[in-house]
Amino acid sequence: MLNIQEKKEETLELERTNSEYSKNVWRSCCLRCDKQVVQYITKYSILVGLMFFFSYELHVSETCEDKNLFVSLLTFVIGVCCPNPRIS
Repeated sequence: MLNIQEKKEETLELERTNSEYSKNVWRSCCLRCDKQVVQYITKYSILVGLMFFFSYELHVSETCEDKNLFVSLLTFVIGVCCPNPRIS
C-alpha cells in the first residue's frame, strides 16, 4: 500500500515539473517567480537606469563631443523602449 502511494506521489511530482506551468516559473528554495515578469522588470529597470545615467551625464558634460555622445545614447535607449508606430 505504501509503495503505491509513493509511486503516485512520484508521478504527480513528475507531471508537475514537466507541465507547461513549470516551464514559465522559476523556483528557488523559498521563492517562486514568473519567468516573463522577472525578465520584463529586469530589462526595463536596466533601460531606465541607463536613461537616468545618460541624462545626468548630458547635464554634467561640458564639451560638445560629450554632449553629442550622450544625446545619441539617450535617444537610442528611448528608441529601444518605445515600440515602432504602425499605421492601421
